[in-house]
Amino acid sequence: MPDNPPKWRNVRFNESHRHEIIFGPHRKKSIEDGLVVFLKPELHNMSKEGVHFNREFDLELKRVAQKTWQEYYNKTAEDFIKRYGRSYLWK
Repeated sequence: MPDNPPKWRNVRFNESHRHEIIFGPHRKKSIEDGLVVFLKPELHNMSKEGVHFNREFDLELKRVAQKTWQEYYNKTAEDFIKRYGRSYLWK
């Protein structure tokens, strides 16, 4: 994942929380594929702006993750769907 301070970082920093972008049954694959970011606690789960309570922020991370995954692994949206069950780039 690309760095996007101040929203998220791709490396751990003091007091950061790791967030697996694709969770649930695909959490392990998200970790394997590097679809994780490090967030300040208030952007993770310690405020209403946090990704766990803010659907738009959650979707923003998922869209960036999918785009990054496709570019990094030279894959298509269809490949992403096969791995993760859906596309976040299509509305």
